[in-house]
Amino acid sequence: MKIDSKEFEKAYKLISSLLPATPLIKNDWLSRKYEANVFLKLESLQPVGSFKLRGAANKIYNLSDEEKKKGVVAVSAGNHAQGVAWAAQKLGVEATIIMPKPSPIIKILNTESLGAKVILEGDNVDESFQFLKHYLEENDKVLVHPFHDPLVIAGQGTIGHELKNQIDNIDYLFGAIGGGGLMAGVGQTTRELFPNAKIIGTQASGASSMAKSLQQGKLVPGESVATFADGIKVKEPNKEMYGLLDDIIDEAVHIPDDQTALALLELMEQARIVTEGAGAIALAAFNELYNRNPRQFKNKNIVLIICGGNIDINLVDRIIEKGLLESHRRIKIDLLLDDRPGSLYEFTRLVKDMGGNILQVTHERNAPYLELQESIVEAVLETKGREHAELILEEISKHFKTAQRSFLFNKSTK
Repeated sequence: MKIDSKEFEKAYKLISSLLPATPLIKNDWLSRKYEANVFLKLESLQPVGSFKLRGAANKIYNLSDEEKKKGVVAVSAGNHAQGVAWAAQKLGVEATIIMPKPSPIIKILNTESLGAKVILEGDNVDESFQFLKHYLEENDKVLVHPFHDPLVIAGQGTIGHELKNQIDNIDYLFGAIGGGGLMAGVGQTTRELFPNAKIIGTQASGASSMAKSLQQGKLVPGESVATFADGIKVKEPNKEMYGLLDDIIDEAVHIPDDQTALALLELMEQARIVTEGAGAIALAAFNELYNRNPRQFKNKNIVLIICGGNIDINLVDRIIEKGLLESHRRIKIDLLLDDRPGSLYEFTRLVKDMGGNILQVTHERNAPYLELQESIVEAVLETKGREHAELILEEISKHFKTAQRSFLFNKSTK
């Protein structure tokens, strides 16, 4: 599958007539942290909260009148669904969306609110596609594929044309890979418009078959999918999409969910931006590569595509908690105390004197594994970060019999 640059230009002409360009903002906090010029391309501010309506609109607007009468069908975990529903509603085209059963309720409701019929089938996108085959045997609809379609890819590539009008030079471009439509499209236009830019694609480690394929130079079958970034939760790499990305992507990485959660938390706190996992993973990938070699990014122009903001509100508190644990601003400790008056006070005073905050404490005296003169305390502490947490734990270990630390997540985070 090859896409001529003229197709991207035609798509840009169409999309720019339908939608205003999404903002490209320089974030001062991230720029100071990384000693670079860090820009955020806010696709999360699209009418449906995702870049996906670009490709969906380009596909549906290019259908013949006969095809529009048939109606369209799409498979999606949420963002592509809303993009298809939005574009179909604009044109008065009937839309049916097949979504995995575990899809976030908010994405299901939003899709239905745009006039689409939603069918819930399968436990993941791949299983929903299996159902699609049977559906199309009985229903004469036009498929709007989320990524494996030249018109859809050309639509996603319009981001590159917008960037050309918003920034003079790009040194590094980071974006998420699910099926690959976003980076195949914006990667090609960026490569043409910013020839010296390095293009980095990233997946979640729990759904990383395409990233591993690009790293190894051959198709690597997916084993399982497990990530809170549902927008890029794709199990199997598509052969043609792999071929496109292999020609475009300079480097592919995959990122654990805890690091993506930390990036999401940083975007909320420091950029005042609410995003979903697939949107935050671009920052997580940049952070990963920066930690490997900070010098390569010094004073460079870094563009992070914040590709979506449709986060399941029921997950927000858990993701924030995970981000706090990953940054060591929240730690859990277990320690043994002498079972005597004042011992718990000594512990709490020490934490206070060290500038920590006790969020939760459990004091147990009757556990079967304790000696008669012992008690155990389990506490959750709030700290200023890794160094502060280490100082508190070091001081605790000097004064109590046992002090075990449990950061619960990856302790190698810088």
